[in-house]
Amino acid sequence: MLAGAGVVVGAAAHLALPFVIVLGAAGYGGKVAWAAVHRRVLLRRRARRHLSRVDPWSVPEPWRGYTARALDARKRLRQLARDCPPGPVSGYLTAAVAKVDAAVEEQWALARSGAAIAGPPGRAEKVTRELDQVQAQLRDRADLGAERANLAAREEGLASELRSLRSTEAASAQMASQLSALCSQLEGLVAAAGRLVATAGAAGADLGGLSSELTSLAGALDEARRIMASAPPGQPASGNS
Repeated sequence: MLAGAGVVVGAAAHLALPFVIVLGAAGYGGKVAWAAVHRRVLLRRRARRHLSRVDPWSVPEPWRGYTARALDARKRLRQLARDCPPGPVSGYLTAAVAKVDAAVEEQWALARSGAAIAGPPGRAEKVTRELDQVQAQLRDRADLGAERANLAAREEGLASELRSLRSTEAASAQMASQLSALCSQLEGLVAAAGRLVATAGAAGADLGGLSSELTSLAGALDEARRIMASAPPGQPASGNS
């Protein structure tokens, strides 16, 4: 009897083993699927939260172009993070997306500041023409009398305004150059992420390239902040046009 009971128990255990394996595999598969869905939900929520804050069309060129490039890079990185199979690489990409979100927000603030200090287009050329005219009047006519003092004051005011405009133009050009470099850093980071996703299923996927690009991006942002901090404020247009 005991031998028969042992046979029955052994048979039951043998029959149950495949079910245990199937249930275990299903549980692991469910865990992986849940991780993938959860990651997609987080990325979409973050995208919705940041999407309305950046509007390239609210600033003129070249600032609009830099902002559009940054948004495109962020969009491609998010897509790579969504498409990456669950695992260490996908976790690293999700963290990178958060850093890029912050970088794009800061780039957008810098672009708006750059547009603000640039001043109205063509103003420096207009002031230059007016200054040339006033100086010609002072040079060619010595019999202006009392009007000469007014022209001299006008000449001084235009010259001062032109110096300020040239200064802000130089700062704006420097800022534009740095934002272009920042966009290149973002695009390089996306390229590194693409290479990382391509090797996500391979053993020893190299995270160093993406880490290096993130470090370079942080450095580009630091330099852009430094340039903006040293830039003069935008100059209002003269009322005597």
